[in-house]
Amino acid sequence: MSEETSLERRFVVDIMLGKMAKWLRILGFDTLCRRLENQQQIDALRNRGYILVTRNRRWCSREGVFCPTTDDPAGQIRELLDSLAVSSEEFRPLHRCILCNQVLVPIARDQVFGQVPDFVYETSPAFYHCPACLKIYWSGSHSKRMMERVKSITGPVNWDE
Repeated sequence: MSEETSLERRFVVDIMLGKMAKWLRILGFDTLCRRLENQQQIDALRNRGYILVTRNRRWCSREGVFCPTTDDPAGQIRELLDSLAVSSEEFRPLHRCILCNQVLVPIARDQVFGQVPDFVYETSPAFYHCPACLKIYWSGSHSKRMMERVKSITGPVNWDE
């Protein structure tokens, strides 16, 4: 888990595309989920370096706004990644909190005792937590299923490098 850089892509996804926002976070992208309400808000977000994502036709013709054409969240993400020519080097799967978007940080095993199931505590080699909401993460069957879904979205990528 490395520090964020100013070069990484940042997204603001309209609240109506919440599943897409979740999966962009799972891929490791800085992704806010907000209701996009007016041109002033959109301009302010774009000036801060965010790429805006919405299906609201009112905003789709604006520069710096991406409007997915499909209803499927995986298809929406593929459309976005393709349109921006995102390379696999930009992916950092399971690097961010799915709930609040913060970068996860390692946490010592003894600090999670009693906060995770006993089996998880005994068998997981590493733990991470969100510094904002304090949710604890570990590599288990759920994260393996998420990685399979990530692979189905992104196509063949060597995640072991």
